Amino acid sequence: MKKLPLLMLAALTGGTLLANQGDRPRLIPGTERPGGSLSNPLDQARDLSGRSVKTRRVRAIHSLDDRLPGTTGWLVKHDPWLAYQRGRELTLREFSVGEGAFGEAGKLAGKSLDDQCTRMGTRDEVNNCATCHNTPWRDMGMGAIIAKNGGNGRRTPHLFGGGEIEMIGEDIRRQLLSEADHDHQGWISRSEARGAAQVQSSPGHVLSFGSFAIGPNGRPALNSIVYVWYVDRDGHRIPWARSMQDEGVAGYNFKVDVFGFGQRDQVGQGGLGSTLRAVTANAWDVHSGLQACDPTMNEEPRRDGLARVSLAGAQQFYTGATRDVGEVMGSDGVSLEDPDRDGVPEEISEGDLDLAEFYLLNHPAPAERHSTAFARGLAIARQVGCLSCHTPDWRLPEDRRFFHLDVAERHSELEGTLRPTQPGPFTVHGVYSDFRQHDLGLAFHQMQYDGSTLTHFRTTPLWGVGSQNCFGHDGASLDLDSVIRRHGGEAAQVTARYERLSDRGRDDLVDFLRGLVVYDTETLPTDLRADGKIANHFVVAGVDTGREVFNPEWLFRHPVRIEGWVTAPDGRRILSRAATNLDAAYGVHLPGLQCISGTGFPDALQRTAVQGSAP
Repeated sequence: MKKLPLLMLAALTGGTLLANQGDRPRLIPGTERPGGSLSNPLDQARDLSGRSVKTRRVRAIHSLDDRLPGTTGWLVKHDPWLAYQRGRELTLREFSVGEGAFGEAGKLAGKSLDDQCTRMGTRDEVNNCATCHNTPWRDMGMGAIIAKNGGNGRRTPHLFGGGEIEMIGEDIRRQLLSEADHDHQGWISRSEARGAAQVQSSPGHVLSFGSFAIGPNGRPALNSIVYVWYVDRDGHRIPWARSMQDEGVAGYNFKVDVFGFGQRDQVGQGGLGSTLRAVTANAWDVHSGLQACDPTMNEEPRRDGLARVSLAGAQQFYTGATRDVGEVMGSDGVSLEDPDRDGVPEEISEGDLDLAEFYLLNHPAPAERHSTAFARGLAIARQVGCLSCHTPDWRLPEDRRFFHLDVAERHSELEGTLRPTQPGPFTVHGVYSDFRQHDLGLAFHQMQYDGSTLTHFRTTPLWGVGSQNCFGHDGASLDLDSVIRRHGGEAAQVTARYERLSDRGRDDLVDFLRGLVVYDTETLPTDLRADGKIANHFVVAGVDTGREVFNPEWLFRHPVRIEGWVTAPDGRRILSRAATNLDAAYGVHLPGLQCISGTGFPDALQRTAVQGSAP
């Protein structure tokens, strides 16, 4: 499609863009609702519930240090809860056409299937993450079945505990490398490519990830969740190599794709999601038409397949490189490449990905509701063999999160206790996955659009399964009993033992699964001070906010001050949670976030262009 002039685009999109100011158009405020009971709703959209996105769209400035207030490095160090909330807002924000959404709507896109031509899906079907990740609302929960790979579709999973899953993937890679990389070069040479690939999930619990040895096809016989690329004798990635038999190949390196359902990928196309950052950037591009320009993932300093380490501490890989690689840069350092030719530059910034990744890294994990049958059902799951693949716990060497939310059932309801992360090893409890790919038989096989068939899928983590209403990678099973009976292939013997259980035994096992739940974080009663009690009248900034709950806004460097009790238009007295100190609380006037120009880019970038120095 021919690139439209910005003013013509404004006319076609209902006036989203105003006349040019400098190099960029001014954006009209979109779906944000910052107003309170005293705001004129004609000028400022109201939300007395306080749960809408409040701040105008301003791209975040990436920084690894804290010299400029408001940059991502500064926020993570000095106001981590604001960094968390701003990252969360990015998953909730409804992006407009003027902000770059829907540049290639309806275009067949994504990676190619086995015929090397047919595409996995179509682009630009939603304008925010929460359209699909919507149960519970505002928490990147589970949701709709979307069109992907084939006519059966794919179920949208939840991202509760996403950071812990990412760290499990990091640890699997670390253990596999330590098992085979005897010369500590960071990759596996021909002479090292032998022996079993084993990982310890918890003390005494060893899982096989195949073999490091090279198979008849010239590739290592590793579980297909491990995505391999090939390197020369200096450890440099050989982009065209497809096996150890190719000329110049001296060994291989790899990553572990713990996200996604684990569908097969052609060698050389990048595998699936191994990091939160890569998954997020790809989802924004494919599903919303928002391309990121991200040097963190686009730069490969040593040409070895490893990109940079993100601000949140996660090693990135070359496979996460974004479509916008910044080949054409403006004087202020903003990419003008615009891959979808919609007239909007750098739709997602490197700083935006910093914040979204930081939020998802720290997203609380699911919880357990212990009914009288829960313990019996867990014992039965172990007895029949479910836990041979649905591994309950993982012991990890370190925790990159900045907080831990301990959620347990007390007084017949879920309650949380907020605790800072402790240094050293920790255990991820109750994730229930070995993160390997398995063949579960014909009932799980999925024909793709091109006629090829997917047979292996990653063991889905069971935490949160009790809050779902459809099951399996395709959502085709509508109750837990059905999806258990659907297991065949490698799980056929386990399914047979389940079917031989008494009615009560099967009911107990299903009750155990129903007890693995997610929750609405913002209304979760939570002991924020870790003082052993949950206040019924929690005072923040001098105002009674009601019951003490897990609301990140109460924990900002400048906590949000709400309006309190007001009279609504229908005459009732209500507790308004609209912010009265929005600018101070959300850092609107911090140099790294301030956008008086209204272009959607921080004013600091404009000053940088004039001064000729980086922020």
